[in-house]
Amino acid sequence: MKKWILPLLAALLTAVSCGILGETREERAAREAREAQMVYENVQAGDFIIDIDRMLPLRGPSRHVDSYSVRVEDGVLTSYLPFIGRAWRVPYGGGHALNFTADIGRYSVVPLAKGGFEVRIYVKTDEDEHLYLFTIFDNGSTSLDVQSGNRDRISFTGEMDFYSE
Repeated sequence: MKKWILPLLAALLTAVSCGILGETREERAAREAREAQMVYENVQAGDFIIDIDRMLPLRGPSRHVDSYSVRVEDGVLTSYLPFIGRAWRVPYGGGHALNFTADIGRYSVVPLAKGGFEVRIYVKTDEDEHLYLFTIFDNGSTSLDVQSGNRDRISFTGEMDFYSE
């Protein structure tokens, strides 16, 4: 039994590296081009969803998070994000923090040199003013930095949701 395990393992590794069982280079290049085109179209239209998977507070360790997102659609930003950090001048009970729906004040897109985009969104809520700074790469991976007037800066990472729209 041990005699055929090593040749079988070698054949399997060869098949995977040659693309027989996985994606070929051409298929991968075509998929990456489709993703980059979808990112471009969604960012330019101001219509996208970012599913958040990690929170990086200014103070303390990063944490894995589930079921949080930011949606930009029709000139409105819907933020459903956790917040950990210091806050100044907040309503009694803590307020809404980063859970709100607000009209976008300013929306700007700057292409990055190595692909992807930097998107700046300014919103004003009844509690605070926020800058949402997205760095969205061609494959849809995203980093988000949220700066508020009355709270610590906080960062997040996530992925663009291509299929919910």
